[in-house]
Amino acid sequence: MPTGSRVGAHFLSSVLRMLEPRTDDDFVDRLHYLYTPIMLLMFALLASAKNYAGHPIECFVPAYFTRAMEQYSENYCYVQNTYWVPFQEHIPHRLDEREKRQIGYYQWVSFVLAISALMFHLPALCWRMLSNQSGLNVSVVLSLACQEENVDPEVRDRSVDILTRHIDDALRYQRDLIIRSKGVFLFALINIGRLYGAYVTLVYSMCKLLHLFNVLIQFYFLNKFLGTADYPLFGGHVIYDLFRDREWQDSGRFPRVTLCDFEIRVLGNIHRHTVQCVLVINMFLEKIFVFLWLWLLFLAFLSIVNLSAWLATVAVPICRQAFVEKFLDLSQYEPKTSAEVHLFVEKFLRPDGVFLLKMVSVHAGNIMCTRLSESLWIQFQQWRASTKILPSSRKESSPSLGILMSGEGGGVGGGGGGVLLKDQKEDHPLKEEKEEAIINHPQIKKMKDQRKDKEIHLYNYQLWGY
Repeated sequence: MPTGSRVGAHFLSSVLRMLEPRTDDDFVDRLHYLYTPIMLLMFALLASAKNYAGHPIECFVPAYFTRAMEQYSENYCYVQNTYWVPFQEHIPHRLDEREKRQIGYYQWVSFVLAISALMFHLPALCWRMLSNQSGLNVSVVLSLACQEENVDPEVRDRSVDILTRHIDDALRYQRDLIIRSKGVFLFALINIGRLYGAYVTLVYSMCKLLHLFNVLIQFYFLNKFLGTADYPLFGGHVIYDLFRDREWQDSGRFPRVTLCDFEIRVLGNIHRHTVQCVLVINMFLEKIFVFLWLWLLFLAFLSIVNLSAWLATVAVPICRQAFVEKFLDLSQYEPKTSAEVHLFVEKFLRPDGVFLLKMVSVHAGNIMCTRLSESLWIQFQQWRASTKILPSSRKESSPSLGILMSGEGGGVGGGGGGVLLKDQKEDHPLKEEKEEAIINHPQIKKMKDQRKDKEIHLYNYQLWGY
């Protein structure tokens, strides 16, 4: 295969790989970075086929024009733009008045749609580049949680153990960062997110905000591109005109019949001609842009609802605890107090841990999320026994996203959610004997044994909801 063909094939495969769906997002994200760009690229290809392979414009020329002169007139008018004047009005004599009525968007539709598709994909690229910087590999975690082999209980248990170790290591790294960075002013988003265990949550929320901001920008540029500043609600106005049986002859939106001026030099003399042209492509473009406007409106509404739901789950402490407690209540362990759940969510999992559980519940289902929550609860009991952190009577939560952005708040041992005994050093490493004692702790062993007795309960919850 020639070198140029190999490069082209590699580029095409790279583009197609970018458009593949991923597991570290939700359906609304895929609407933005996958389905909408595919739709826009299809529209761009259709517009290109009509522009460059068909006859986008046909002009009515004087009878003495030869075929070559007619072809020249149509090509010139297509390249140099046409202008629209209602049939009941006289054609303006001044050239500047005609230029104000020019229609010049149809030549650029394919390029604009392609750029729009790229803009829809940019927030997803940011998410992929930044999501793994905290140590939590969201894509790998969800791929392992969603594999089909997990229907086998033994395979699922192994997957849960692997996921628990990875999540526990990443969360432990973030908790250690609090101790190492205590008293240091951190202003960068990455360090603030890592410091408070909310890096992945912050990045994901930022990317969802970028999706919403991109939709609003697309609305603005759609009106600028079509030159519809006098009616900003473009799609709504077009639909309103259709319901009122108001055609393009009256509204001037995507006119089918336009005028074109061009000059021809004959024997040193310049002759100006004004011809009437039919823009067949405008009938097609009107449907595309009305649908695109309605689609953007739908995406904007869906993005606001989706972003609000995500922020409520992972950013509001009460909602975080309620979400995790829902899965912990499915277990048959000893009753857990609200103080223990508060400590588990706010000091062990923190926002990033809750974010991962939310993703697992969305993609892998409630059974997998429940088993993972139980396994993390066991790790939490070991961590609490090793650090001797007791539930606090004073309810404090992890800082909200607004506090995180301002650089305020505290962490483990920094004032909130738990009490650190005086004889326990903050950064003292675990000894082997101590680890063995923790693992063999009667309560921990009892919790591990009880995991085998709740399989029927989990499946009943998945099937019947109890």
